Formats: sequence, structure tokens, C-alpha cells
Amino acid sequence: MDEQNPVVLLSGNKWHIVEDSRRSETAVCGQRIQDRRAHTRLSNVGLTQVCRQCARLWQNQQER
Repeated sequence: MDEQNPVVLLSGNKWHIVEDSRRSETAVCGQRIQDRRAHTRLSNVGLTQVCRQCARLWQNQQER
């Protein structure tokens, strides 16, 4: 995973941070990815548009 600018995947109506683009089956928050709609990088959508739990876990990882 690109630590500074991870891949985000639109599943349903919410962006989730994922480990490996379209191949990921679950988001960082643990939610199963079912309805794959689009993927991009976090910098393109902004942290405020990402699942709150994914954002929190990613930020905690960045602080380490």
C-alpha cells in the first residue's frame, strides 16, 4: 500500500481505503467490498469523503 496516498475504492455510495486496488476483497475497516464502482487515490477524493472507520485506522497507522 502507498502509505502517503492509498488506493480508495467506491463500494455502494462510500469510498473505502483498500490494500490492493480492485483485487481487494475487504476494506481497511473490515467491510467486505461487494459493489465495486470506481477506484482512485485518496488525494483525489479527500479524507472527508472516505468511510470514517477507514480514515481513522489509516490515520492511526500514519502516526506510528
